[in-house]
Amino acid sequence: MEQLEKDVLEWIAGNNDCEALATQLAGARVVKRDYMRTGFFIFLEAPKDAMPIQGHIRVRCPNLQAPGLMDGAGSSLFLRDGRLHYLELYARGGFFPEEPEGYSLQAPEE
Repeated sequence: MEQLEKDVLEWIAGNNDCEALATQLAGARVVKRDYMRTGFFIFLEAPKDAMPIQGHIRVRCPNLQAPGLMDGAGSSLFLRDGRLHYLELYARGGFFPEEPEGYSLQAPEE
């Protein structure tokens, strides 16, 4: 798992009030990582013994700022049947560097 994904997943675990989500994120592993030039799709797998998330939750995900991101970037975590499915990182305009440097994570505006 790349440092960027680790940082985003740790941010999500620490900024959502869902123990099952935090447990899945702590043990998550990357199954596949697709770079699309405007962002990434990172497919995840939670530990088999991790409890599924019950009901519907709105996962709070960070925004990203970095020198190589002209208009910043966003992130979204997708679940399927209460389990991690994939993390999307996307540029808000233009190119998303394959290895962003000097990035910071920020809470989204509510």
